[in-house]
Amino acid sequence: MTYPGLHTIDIIIAICYISSIISIGIYLFKKNKSTKDFMLAGKNMGWLAVGMSLMATLTSAVGYMAFPTGIIKYGIINLWMAMAIPLSFPVVVWVFMPFYHKLNCYTAYEYLERRFNVSVRALASGIFILWRLTWMAAVIYVPSMVLNVVTDGKIPILLSALVLGFMTTINSSLGGIRAIMWSDVVHSFVMFISMITGVVVIVLAIPGGLPEIWSSLAAAGKTSMSANIPGFGDANLFGKMKFFLYTDITILSLIVTYTVQKMGNYCVDQAMVQRYLTAKSLKKSRQGFITNCIAYLFYVFSVSAIGAGLFVVAKYHAFPASLKVDQIFPYFIANMMPIGITGLMIAAIYAASMSSLDSGLNSCITAILNDFYSRFKLKQYNLDESNVEEAERRRRLRIARGSTLILGALITFFSLYVGKLGDIFVYSQKLINMFTGPLFGVFCLGMFTKRVTAPAALIGGFIGFAMGSLSVFAKFIHIKSLMVGVLWPATVAFFVTLILGYALSFVIGKRNPDAKLWTWRGVMKA
Repeated sequence: MTYPGLHTIDIIIAICYISSIISIGIYLFKKNKSTKDFMLAGKNMGWLAVGMSLMATLTSAVGYMAFPTGIIKYGIINLWMAMAIPLSFPVVVWVFMPFYHKLNCYTAYEYLERRFNVSVRALASGIFILWRLTWMAAVIYVPSMVLNVVTDGKIPILLSALVLGFMTTINSSLGGIRAIMWSDVVHSFVMFISMITGVVVIVLAIPGGLPEIWSSLAAAGKTSMSANIPGFGDANLFGKMKFFLYTDITILSLIVTYTVQKMGNYCVDQAMVQRYLTAKSLKKSRQGFITNCIAYLFYVFSVSAIGAGLFVVAKYHAFPASLKVDQIFPYFIANMMPIGITGLMIAAIYAASMSSLDSGLNSCITAILNDFYSRFKLKQYNLDESNVEEAERRRRLRIARGSTLILGALITFFSLYVGKLGDIFVYSQKLINMFTGPLFGVFCLGMFTKRVTAPAALIGGFIGFAMGSLSVFAKFIHIKSLMVGVLWPATVAFFVTLILGYALSFVIGKRNPDAKLWTWRGVMKA
């Protein structure tokens, strides 16, 4: 086998694929006649588009690069994260999905005003927007970093980030959520093909194939499905709890934190909830989610296999000592993939990013317009247009498209600073996923308790978010008592929000007399 590196054919394949995606937005441009079309696709999407869009939105190039990096660093113990799917499945399918379809809302955060007040709604929506802005900056940075590595620095990160941000923003502003979801279907299949191809090429690059991969991983201690924590056996109960909390990767941290994160993603993340709301019916939403779960598990095992193979490839093919751990996969793509396959892999990485970026843009614009512009400027509860004149509908659509362009430019600017925050595995797990905790906690307080008051939920959510943030930056600001393992910030934020919000409800705020009507049971009985 020869390793030709990046070839003109690879560049052509990648450019042709990425450019063709914009045609979907252009084709569907005229189908968007209102903000309901732009944000909810007229609530007419089928199970395939819903399911593959869910999968593509959650699996950006950040995950595409981060999962192999995690396997290289920690071993196949990371596969415990897959347990989050079966554990979160019943909560999503039988609790939250019917709840949102019953509410018939534009954003998930509308509910919080009904249950608490407008301040809680604004806090939750604001946290979501900040979360997705942070995420989308990484989504632009990662493929830009990959292209920089595979071209040996000939394509600067700045240029690549500007091109990716511009193309995705244009596609999002033209076609709205309908174009985004159908683009996601295409992106998903390209990712699957590239992952399968990547695994095959890696196995062929290692003398001895799969047996050699396993034996090399075992010799390096990478096949253990449990963490080796020095001093754990001699510690008392409190000491064992500290070990679990401070160690980056353990079975407990992987199962607990990924389950909290996935339930946060699938239950209260507007980018996910918006997909359910575009479906023709609750049945289509559920079928779509099942499709997503199958696709996501395949994705996790495939990219983990790539990481395991890359760890062993280093034994036989020397990588530059200057490579960072999250640059190993891009270097392999550029220098060890056959001509044409390199272009496919680059296209897949860009596809993964575009699918998350355009989804994030649309969901953020939906939250901004529905939870802030409509609520505070127009004095309307949401963007419902049943009694709105045609001229006003067109004006709102222009605002949505214009806002998409502005937000896309802002995110592209932020992406240039992502590389200063550590390798992509740490960034994705520690900084981004912490936002799921307080959001999920506030929703649980509202849906499953009658006692919790609006001020208690507001303070609990804010302090939960602050604690999650402090646990992320504790090392940098030298607060040892708040330092936790790389996976724990989201879970810390969730439990702080839940416990503090419930406890404060006994001492502050007036209980909503209609609270019972807006719990999960009350809404489903209505």
